Amino acid sequence: MIFIRLFGFIIAAGVVFTSLAMMIMGGRWQKIEASAYSGKRRPIWFILISICLIALYIIAFINFIPSDKNWASWILMCLLPIGWVIKGILVVFNKEGREKVSNISGDKAWIKIGLARLPIAVLLIVLSLFVK
Repeated sequence: MIFIRLFGFIIAAGVVFTSLAMMIMGGRWQKIEASAYSGKRRPIWFILISICLIALYIIAFINFIPSDKNWASWILMCLLPIGWVIKGILVVFNKEGREKVSNISGDKAWIKIGLARLPIAVLLIVLSLFVK
């Protein structure tokens, strides 16, 4: 269960870190977001983070299969990846979605987005704590 819990905490930390960065940087966050989502190729840092995240998920999922499962582990291991797939379809692999994200501008917009993401981090922390 340690890998499932670790997976949840790392995802939560990533959400907190990026949310705080959005709120602190405001409109300057747009350059980072645009570098990740606009253009034909993803930057190397985006690819490396994605590979590490997928590897951690695979390790956690391998540990999930034989384990005693509860509702929290099911949500982290099954529901969360469905959200990733939806985000991938709507933003990462969809030109129109990438353009929408790349066109968000202004300090207030990024502060609102950063604040709106923080409850997700809290939810991920709670789920991680409840994993059996």
